[in-house]
Amino acid sequence: MNTAEKFKMWLETIYISEKTQKNLKTGTQYVTGLNALNKLFNLPGEGIYDINTNLNHIRNLINKPENFQKDYSSHFNAFVKFREYYIDRENNNEKPLKRQIDVFKKQQTEISAIESTIKYFESLDYIVMSKEKDNVGWDLEATNIYETLLLEVKGLSGNISSIELTPNEYKNSKERSTYYKLCIVTNALTKPKLEIFSFNSEKNIWTNALNESLQIEERTGARMWKE
Repeated sequence: MNTAEKFKMWLETIYISEKTQKNLKTGTQYVTGLNALNKLFNLPGEGIYDINTNLNHIRNLINKPENFQKDYSSHFNAFVKFREYYIDRENNNEKPLKRQIDVFKKQQTEISAIESTIKYFESLDYIVMSKEKDNVGWDLEATNIYETLLLEVKGLSGNISSIELTPNEYKNSKERSTYYKLCIVTNALTKPKLEIFSFNSEKNIWTNALNESLQIEERTGARMWKE
């Protein structure tokens, strides 16, 4: 993943807009803005994205009246914050016992899991639609002429130990259990393997095609693990 891709993902997962107080729905516009600045100033290589680029020099160029063809200052200011975030992150990682979650690895794991699930259900002639941004309690809807399945997707970088459902996901998994499926993709970043669990109301467990089960420990949401 190059710096531009990391910047885009950071905008959509970590960055908080001063205007909306939310993440950006898409960071594409900001990446396009920086690319325009690279072209405008004829910067070599990765330009602004290069870790060795003097951002104060770039800011001075942006502030010159003759360069003010279009206001890319908000795009540039966001990138400055992105650079500061990474510097702080690297400094924190150098401190002993300081645990830092790799947000980008987690994001890539989730993307791989979603892609694997969509590919599987499309191979079975389902039409798959994303519900990830709708906060409905599941990630995908898979529809054919007989049914619509509600798919909650969980991506793991290793094997199944446990997964967690949010209160909204767990509520819907109980209320819509007939059509609700837990799609767990293990080894998502290396060799993705999809396991689909359906709810067995008689035993109060989730089982897959091999009759392996997920036990339930109710919390505010739920913790589940494979035996």
